[in-house]
Amino acid sequence: MRRLSYEAGYLLVDVIVGLGLFGFVLLSIYHVYGPTFALYQHINERLAAQQDVRLALDRLARALHETSTAYGRLRVYSPEAGCTEAYEGCIGFVTARETNCSGNFQMIDGRADWQATLYLWRDTSANELRLWCDTTTTFPVTRWPPRMLEAFNVIGRHVVAASVTLQPADSPRPVAVAISLQEQAPGSLRGPVNLFNETIFLPQNR
Repeated sequence: MRRLSYEAGYLLVDVIVGLGLFGFVLLSIYHVYGPTFALYQHINERLAAQQDVRLALDRLARALHETSTAYGRLRVYSPEAGCTEAYEGCIGFVTARETNCSGNFQMIDGRADWQATLYLWRDTSANELRLWCDTTTTFPVTRWPPRMLEAFNVIGRHVVAASVTLQPADSPRPVAVAISLQEQAPGSLRGPVNLFNETIFLPQNR
């Protein structure tokens, strides 16, 4: 028995037209939802950058609150003191925590028993905020950089600017440390987004 023409199945032209319509629908969906996906990605990257700054400052908070502003125990290094070119935002301060600056806080007769020196700086070539523990001394070096900075920890990325100041400014007996960071969030729709943060830390020990 012969089949009728309408039972013969799809022709090649039908398949091509169907694929064309399907592609048009997909393209329409992309144009509608594409900007939404890009905005979602941008928001995630910005939140990640803000989280990175917050975690870096949280990590510094305990160490700077536990340190001392006593003479010779805390130093902020100016460009004239060597914090220039490959370095920015350089500071050295003592810590009473043992075991490579991360152990228990040590005390003697109710006072901090200093164990090591922490150095913080921004590496200008890598845009990283770095922290290094020097267990050989409890007095920061008088001129930057210290002799060895290889065993550092990266505590912040995409940091494009950093500065450290003592407060009150130009006081022989400062009471606070102000750290300003500028971090750049990559992949923005309108170019990189710069995030600024300044935090003031009050050392509690003398």
